[in-house]
Amino acid sequence: MDTIAETIKLAGFGKKKMMAKQIQLFDDKFNDQGETLLAVCASIKGTEQLYLTDKRVVLHEIKGMASNDERSIPLESISSINISSKLANSTIEIVSSGNKAVIDNVPMHVATEIKNAIENFKAIEKETSSAPAAAPKEKDMYDVADEIRELKDLLDEGILSQEEFDAKKKQLLGV
Repeated sequence: MDTIAETIKLAGFGKKKMMAKQIQLFDDKFNDQGETLLAVCASIKGTEQLYLTDKRVVLHEIKGMASNDERSIPLESISSINISSKLANSTIEIVSSGNKAVIDNVPMHVATEIKNAIENFKAIEKETSSAPAAAPKEKDMYDVADEIRELKDLLDEGILSQEEFDAKKKQLLGV
């Protein structure tokens, strides 16, 4: 599932363009910082958004017209990801040492996708960090994040379609 498209679709009438613009602003910001946006979810009201990049999780909360709060948790410091359900919606709680990000009222299927993506990314990180130093990494010494960045460049250049990019990204993340 493409969580970005799903989050925009679920934003509701009159909010889809605003949500798409917000996601694009964050995607541009992450690209400028050398990160790749992997997944997104938002609360039903859209005032809380969770962005997953290849390096961190960012919780963005809109508190008012000119007031926002942003919390960032590096992927390597995440100790647990918990989902609790309330009917069709869920709460995602991401815990790290000394930090916690919580987002409420996220559709259950999107919350599950976010959790799986983080767990898969952490599993890949654990495998590569526990491999012997002299052992070659899979995929010709490229790690998954680098490969996703390269695919994003191909998408931006128009060489790959959005569908091709999404399919390959899912394959690399194991979701």
